[in-house]
Parts: sequence; C-alpha cells; structure tokens
Amino acid sequence: MTETLPPVGIDLFDAERLLLTEAAEPPLPPHDAEARDRVWDMAVRANPALFDGPVVACGGLERTDPRILRLSWVRVTYRHYALRRVPGAAALPSLFVNVVQPTDDGRVLAARMSPSTAAPGRWQLPGGSVEPPQDGAVLDESALAGQAARELAEELGISAAAEVGARNRG
Repeated sequence: MTETLPPVGIDLFDAERLLLTEAAEPPLPPHDAEARDRVWDMAVRANPALFDGPVVACGGLERTDPRILRLSWVRVTYRHYALRRVPGAAALPSLFVNVVQPTDDGRVLAARMSPSTAAPGRWQLPGGSVEPPQDGAVLDESALAGQAARELAEELGISAAAEVGARNRG
C-alpha cells in the first residue's frame, strides 16, 4: 500500500521502524526546468544570501509492513523548491529534522526564523533541511539524529548528543 503525503499538514504514522532508501530524482520537463531556473534567479537577485546547496527531498512514503514505513529520498538542491512557484509544476516535499529540546525547568526551546529564510520571523523548533550523506555513508535514523544535533548547534550554539528518539517497543 502506498501512502501519499499531503501538500500541507501533519500525519502521524504508527510504525516501529523507518527505512530510508535513496531514489532517483523524477525527470523534469524542460519548460519546468527553465521556469524553475528563472524563478530561482529572481529569488537570488532579491535575496543574495540564498544558497543553492545540496538537500534531501521526500520522494515517497509507503508502508512495507504493518509496522514499517519506507521513506524514499532524493538528492536535490534548494533550487528545486523554486518549482513551488511555477504554475503546474510539481516539487517534491521537503525533508526536515527538528529538535524538541527541553530545558531544565521543563520548557521547550523555540526560535524565530532569520530574515534570510523563506518565512522570516516564524516561530519554529530548531531544525533545518536534511543534507544528503557523504559518499559511502547512509541516511538512516542515526544520521538524521546527527543532523538534528548539528542544527541545534548551528542555530542555538547548544551541543547535544545525537540520539534517536525513544520508543515504546512493547
């Protein structure tokens, strides 16, 4: 059974295990690629701080077993998301890591997005786009935890161990 991701919103999936597998980027019609590049170039002219570095997009999500989800991921660059502003074009959903970091007094850290982001001033949990693994490395839950710890250090200067979230496996 294949489950499609909604364009906006939240879904909670009951799963014991998440498998991450790399997939090829779907082909992009030439007219969409040209329009994407025009939109990206205009965005960079408006905000020269934009960075077209490598990121991971979500290629699909499927249940392979009643308790296992497989998320396919695709290597793209930030430029890919300019497709969201191209009428009729389809952009793959973003894949993010976020950190729920409790403080000693029971509060949770949240931060405002910087002026150089797509949503300046928006409150959110520390986090960011997932970066593709280096050659020979894998993207798995442990790698995602490492990226979440990196985001916490980059955004708030807080060092934390890269831990995979606790689960009840009873």
